Amino acid sequence: MKSLLVISLFMQLPVFTSLAVGEKSGIIHVAKNGKDTNIGTEQAPLLTITKAETMVHPGESIVVHSGVYREMVVLHSGGTTADTQITFKAAQGNKVIIKGSEPIKSWVHVSGYTWKATIEASLFGNFNPFIEFIKPDSSYLHMGEVYLDNHPLKEKKDISQVDKTEGTWFTMQENGKTIIIANFGLKNPNQKLTEINVRPAAILAGKPGMQYVMIDGFNISQVASGIAAIDGAQPGAIATNGGAHWVIQNCILSDCKSVAISIGQTGHTYSGAGPGKPEYSDLSLDIVSVGHNILKHNHIYRCGQAGIFGLLHGSFSTITENLIEDINSDGDYPVVETAGIQLALLVDAQINHNLIRRINGSLGGYGLFLGPLIQGTSITRNIICGTHQSCIYLCKSHGPTLISNNILCGPGKKTGEGIKMMSAEANVFVQNLFYDCGWTNSKVPGRSFATSNFLPHSLVIKQTIPALPFDDRWYSNLFIKNGLDQLTGYTDCLSDFNIYIEGAVISKWGGDAHSKVINGSTSLKLINTSGGASLEFADKLIPSFFCPSLSPAFIGFFVLSKEYIEYPDGKAITIDRDFNEAALNSTQKLAGPFYKYPAVNSGRQILFTY
Repeated sequence: MKSLLVISLFMQLPVFTSLAVGEKSGIIHVAKNGKDTNIGTEQAPLLTITKAETMVHPGESIVVHSGVYREMVVLHSGGTTADTQITFKAAQGNKVIIKGSEPIKSWVHVSGYTWKATIEASLFGNFNPFIEFIKPDSSYLHMGEVYLDNHPLKEKKDISQVDKTEGTWFTMQENGKTIIIANFGLKNPNQKLTEINVRPAAILAGKPGMQYVMIDGFNISQVASGIAAIDGAQPGAIATNGGAHWVIQNCILSDCKSVAISIGQTGHTYSGAGPGKPEYSDLSLDIVSVGHNILKHNHIYRCGQAGIFGLLHGSFSTITENLIEDINSDGDYPVVETAGIQLALLVDAQINHNLIRRINGSLGGYGLFLGPLIQGTSITRNIICGTHQSCIYLCKSHGPTLISNNILCGPGKKTGEGIKMMSAEANVFVQNLFYDCGWTNSKVPGRSFATSNFLPHSLVIKQTIPALPFDDRWYSNLFIKNGLDQLTGYTDCLSDFNIYIEGAVISKWGGDAHSKVINGSTSLKLINTSGGASLEFADKLIPSFFCPSLSPAFIGFFVLSKEYIEYPDGKAITIDRDFNEAALNSTQKLAGPFYKYPAVNSGRQILFTY
């Protein structure tokens, strides 16, 4: 009998705390009918968020009411503790939009469907995205974009291509002015909402290291920040600039070029890294002022390079319940660093219960790109699918890293992509569903990178040695179509209590004494819906069997790091809950992320909502 297992994730409207009737103290109001000469009460609101920011004090809130705010909000201070956090939030039930664009109503008809706009330099100020390229060596593909009714048009290399293709544009500079030629089809751009990028950020920490800031409930779009690099600048539509203890939640970020949320700081290239000069060893590693950020329930879509990006400050952070989709859809970013989430120097992070899908890239295109340096990080209950390359890429780290209860659908064995590890060790894969995932783990070619290993739950360097592709573990996973046979030459790696089905081949090196190979088809389908995803397959083919408690004692000790898998508070991790957070109450279980499957009376059964 075939039963249906369905996982559905749906974006819900953010829920905000109501303001008390008559409340004024500690709250500054902003509204489109306000004036910046007002005092900022609900009855006499300010007009701009920027003005409110200059008036707010630690422990106070800025409440913004419905409307479109075309400004770049530069923050000058944050709080000093959780109790003195500065909060920026949308008023309850209000739709607040911050745009990095300006409307253009000066289009002149040229011929056919083609229109021309001449933009004065003064509109852009110090930043003109129509003279900045996505990559310095690009002959076109600018940071700027043209939008018609909130949908981006496609840039072309020359005017002749624009003449022939609706929904395209071309730009050039003439006498210090920006010229844009665009094809709007039958539409008159002066009678529609036609916009172009003019700002490099929506909310930006004006100085490094700012702490205790909350951003809650904003729609942010059409921002043209520059390309980000782990070893260089790390701008974003929301950019914390090396800040810590930020909360960014309930926000919708779309059409951001390049990064939607940057929680990193500027890095630099390490030439000649070696045992005496490890990567990132010169960063400020005060645990109190590093990371501890919360990124929760954000919807990030149609952005260029990455949804979430950063060096160092993902450490001790929680990234949960985010929907990240349609990143680099047009493939305009020809760089490796394109991903749903890319974080480096990542200690004790929790990446939990996110849906990441449709991540494109000619060189990159990863769901999660983590490293160099990952330690004590947990990746659990995520769904990742539709990636150009690997669902997860783990790069140059000693671990340990826990990857558990995820549903990962790879692009297949032919590409060698699905789970990619590059000089990454001490990775623990437990209770995952791997569908059509290729597997690779190789040593960094050319030289041995010196990679730091820290004392547990700290940023104190314990040792610095090259990371190697060994000491990984796989327990109680469900492999469909592709197994672990692709990994060869492994040292000290273990694999057992797994199920291999639909042609997935068992490992030759890991033991797998209690694993099972099953014939038949699961008929698995991952069905993407608006705001969610559903999983359907014939679970009756998957037998239940005894599996030891997946405790640190069973999973074991890691050779180089000399650690067990632990929570950030130092407590040992025993994996005794599944994707739905159901507890294991029997010695019998199913391999993969579900301990049991629901009986389906009719149609599909929703296991949880997002």
